[in-house]
Amino acid sequence: MKKLTKKRKPPPIPLSAMGDIAFLLLVFYLATTMVTDQKQRPVDLTALEAGNKNSPYPLIIYLDKEMADSGRAYFFNDAVPLEELPGLVQERAAFAPAAVRVFLNIGRDLPYTHMNDIIQALKEAGISNLVITTNPAEKPTPAEAPTI
Repeated sequence: MKKLTKKRKPPPIPLSAMGDIAFLLLVFYLATTMVTDQKQRPVDLTALEAGNKNSPYPLIIYLDKEMADSGRAYFFNDAVPLEELPGLVQERAAFAPAAVRVFLNIGRDLPYTHMNDIIQALKEAGISNLVITTNPAEKPTPAEAPTI
């Protein structure tokens, strides 16, 4: 014969802590919300858009350790001496219809001294919009991967 068991009611959920939690959430919300009495100001967006156009033709400079050691960099698919680079960039920037953006693509193995020299030379040439990029690190093959 089957043993009869009495069904038990689940214990009641304690509701006394709910008020405390709601109060703490309210205090946290009020403490972290900024209360200001500033009114919105209208902004003329047409003036902002007209002054912030960049040239559609970016100037790209490629430089790695080997080239920096030989005193050269690639600019417009030509290997040019590093001393002539600021003048060439300034010359190309003069013909651009808008502000010029210069991309400096450097190798990961390039010492910071070479990169700093190029940045200072471009700064003296009047280039104010410079983007420094690099190639992502190559993933090691499974044979070269370190073992733990």
